[in-house]
Amino acid sequence: MKICVVGLGNIGFNLFAFLCQRFAGDVIGVDVNERRVDELRRQGYRVTGDYRDLTEIDVWLMAPSTGNQGENLFAALDQMVLCPGSLISVESTLPPGTMRRVREFLAEKGLTVGTDIYLIHVPHRVMFGVDKTVCDTPRVIGAFTEACLEKGRQFYAPLVPGLVEVSDIRVAELSKVVENVKRYIDVVFAEEIYGYCADQGVDYNELRRAVNSKNNVELLETDWGIGGECLPKDMRFLRSVCHSTLLEGAEQADRQYRSRIVRQVGSGKKVLVRGVSYKTGVKDLKHSRGVDLVSALEAAGNTVWVEDPLFTAAELRSAGFRVTDDQENENEGSVADGVVLERQRALEMELPLELDNGL
Repeated sequence: MKICVVGLGNIGFNLFAFLCQRFAGDVIGVDVNERRVDELRRQGYRVTGDYRDLTEIDVWLMAPSTGNQGENLFAALDQMVLCPGSLISVESTLPPGTMRRVREFLAEKGLTVGTDIYLIHVPHRVMFGVDKTVCDTPRVIGAFTEACLEKGRQFYAPLVPGLVEVSDIRVAELSKVVENVKRYIDVVFAEEIYGYCADQGVDYNELRRAVNSKNNVELLETDWGIGGECLPKDMRFLRSVCHSTLLEGAEQADRQYRSRIVRQVGSGKKVLVRGVSYKTGVKDLKHSRGVDLVSALEAAGNTVWVEDPLFTAAELRSAGFRVTDDQENENEGSVADGVVLERQRALEMELPLELDNGL
């Protein structure tokens, strides 16, 4: 069995590396990013940037970054040389309605789903920093035909702890989007309650401990706002088909929360931001609201230093940040007499006494 993973970003590479261990010698990866391909080749992985290298593939696992309307997925499908009888599993998170468009796309190529080609949707699930691989949790699987579903069972059942089969492929599409939007709303609720606690001088962490003592309730921690790639993107996907004042309000509330942090600091301050990774415990600056916060504070006329235990001072400097080690070599003075911003305590900033009236 020859397997190809399409798209070697965070999710795709995680899947690719896992399958390379399970099916040694039978897995190849493809990505349009030449630098990424060269990097993985240097690490010894079997990857390519040329779809002409991919012949007689039995299983295609689609994990490209989706794009706003699934355009990256269709660009990949257009280049794939599909063999009759092969399985296409779309693992990328999709705007609702995309799988119907994929079936129509294949039909235009003369391929009938369920007989000529087998098409399934198995949206990936992974919590980086918790799960090791995208195959560590139960997966939802949907298909247009029973024959497609059976092909999917045969491939995934030995790999994941459980398959949640759904009878309507639209349910599979919605499941991942709804999971992430539910998380988005939970975070926004936490931000709103945290803001209230900060205004009233209430200890939010103590409130969390009290609320979370009930086993079916979880009041989340807060951060610099809702970052990462998935949650904001999936909110857009759901809002494109589900017009809701709740969803609109959640996006607006998160924007206001982020703006409030910057507004409270003001301008002309020396600021230390502790924690700039996109979320606690994950060494990644892409789509980080911590990075956005630093930029916004600097744009407001502040001098900003950063600390993050996941990164060395050299790594932070190379990303364009000031680090606290540099203070003695600069003319701005020490951040010790400025503002200290802690993630998960964003609205409870440590301020010198003379700045308290500025809040």
